[in-house]
Amino acid sequence: MKQEHFMKRRGIISLAIAAVTLLSSCAVDGFDANERFTSDVTGQTLASPSADSITFTANADGSKTTIHWPVVFGAGGFLCSVYDVSDEANPVTLVEDSVIDGNTMQVSRTEDTNYELRIKTLGNTKLNNADAPEATVVAFNSFTPAWKTIPDGSDIYQWIQENPLPETTDEVAIDLEANGHYTMSDNVDFLGTRVTLRTTSKTERATITLGNAASFQTYSGLGFKNLIFDCSNCTNPLILLSATPSETIKNIVSTAKNIYFIEDAFVISNCLIDNLADEVIDNNKVSYCIKTFLVDNSVFHFNTGSDMSSATYFNMYTAGNACINDFTARKSTFYNTSDASMKYFIRYNNSGGPKATGYTTASVNMLQCTLWNIVPNSQIANYDGMKRTAQVTFTLDRNIIVNTGGQQFVRRYIGGANWSDAGVKEFSQNTYVFDGVDAWTMPSTDPTTWTGEASYDQSGTILSGDPGFKDPANGDFTVSGSSQLGAQSGDPRWLPAE
Repeated sequence: MKQEHFMKRRGIISLAIAAVTLLSSCAVDGFDANERFTSDVTGQTLASPSADSITFTANADGSKTTIHWPVVFGAGGFLCSVYDVSDEANPVTLVEDSVIDGNTMQVSRTEDTNYELRIKTLGNTKLNNADAPEATVVAFNSFTPAWKTIPDGSDIYQWIQENPLPETTDEVAIDLEANGHYTMSDNVDFLGTRVTLRTTSKTERATITLGNAASFQTYSGLGFKNLIFDCSNCTNPLILLSATPSETIKNIVSTAKNIYFIEDAFVISNCLIDNLADEVIDNNKVSYCIKTFLVDNSVFHFNTGSDMSSATYFNMYTAGNACINDFTARKSTFYNTSDASMKYFIRYNNSGGPKATGYTTASVNMLQCTLWNIVPNSQIANYDGMKRTAQVTFTLDRNIIVNTGGQQFVRRYIGGANWSDAGVKEFSQNTYVFDGVDAWTMPSTDPTTWTGEASYDQSGTILSGDPGFKDPANGDFTVSGSSQLGAQSGDPRWLPAE
């Protein structure tokens, strides 16, 4: 480095999941060594780059953001910090006071995240130039650019009628205002447009109050991000797949079974679905295969209707070969406060699975989830097409499962097969409790003597003891059980701060 810096480098603080690469070679700014350090700017107090002169560009795979700013002649470098400010009250430091010898830096990028850059021009003692008096602070984010924003107080159904979706195969992101309040008086049909409905603030989520017969309809991928759904007055499924999908999505993966394939993902992220009496999703008696369904960092409060005893929370049953190829729920909570319950949590058509769809692999994954009073006397899953095949992976990792699945949670989860022939299983540190006691026994080291849930979860890693939820009937699943605290299991939102 040819400049003299009198600002002490204080290093880089980085998260394991957001490692930062700093580009500091002389080639990155387009100047050779002589051009870069030769300047007739002397004896000046320098200015930091203006906010509108700084560019942020995602790389091809979306994993990194390149930050670029114009050269400030006579400078001795730039002091840069980058923060994740998705939770404004608790910003996360990604880069702290790092001196950049150039005008480009690169940081790791996570989808749907708000960031803040602080950049200050440093002086150069050889040229008698002083530091800029202030840093420039500029916000940037990794959200897909919005198509439009729906004004606070709108009826989403009426707004969509007045604002037809564009004809495109790209994702159409529709923003709701932070802390906004919306209604939805009737079904909103997105047809074949891949829509993401969202608030861009993770901590100021908009609320949508659904009407009695209101569902979101589609035959394409769908995203809900940073939203609250008030379903207190709704008796429809939250998502109702179209009864008349386009023939253009039929048989696009395999022509063997006349399946309508939805290749774009369904994503429910950082949402609260509150007082849902009906199903989360219903395939509407059409043979659909959804390639990917992801539930992430969300809470589902079911208040299951008394007429739903034969229905399913995630229902892909009522048509030949209907299924979800890869279902994942992670860091989420599912609970039911009604005396009624569904018959199943997840149900596919009996033949739905990779043998029918043509996909080479499939999976069902629950990762660090909390389940309470979900189908307490019935089946957590029913999908014959997913069992007894090495094409399917079943993952259960650090979940807390209480009063759920009729004390046969694992048996049904792995498709009704035995542990030894249930495909690929990745199980670790799960809790199975029913009516306050462990729903399993391991009287010896011989798995043939194990009973209850342990006869099907033979990983040998089951956690013992009641998790000690604080007030589950009122939606507080704060954990006090020593085994669960030690393993940091269940939805992390209920774990005490370390």
